[in-house]
Amino acid sequence: MQTGLVFQYFRNKQILDFIKRRFAIDNNWTNGNCYWAARILAARFKLKIYYLPIQGHFVCGDHHKFYDANGIYQGTETPILAETIQSQDPLWWSHLMRDCRD
Repeated sequence: MQTGLVFQYFRNKQILDFIKRRFAIDNNWTNGNCYWAARILAARFKLKIYYLPIQGHFVCGDHHKFYDANGIYQGTETPILAETIQSQDPLWWSHLMRDCRD
């Protein structure tokens, strides 16, 4: 059990260090480019992409801890797995991709 906690600590530190280096404060990662920030983090750390429909914001995570270009997501809204939206509501997904990605 303790080994798992140590692994989680170092993985979390790696992700946060990457965010600090990769996502400069003067960039617009959380206002219109959050999908791309989530894609970068998901690819680099093998995380899943999630969507926050009330905030209209993409994050990524492992179902327990979520990240965006600012670091650990601290909000109270429960993220929805992007794959779930894509498979259960393709029209909504196409609108998200049109409005957030393109």
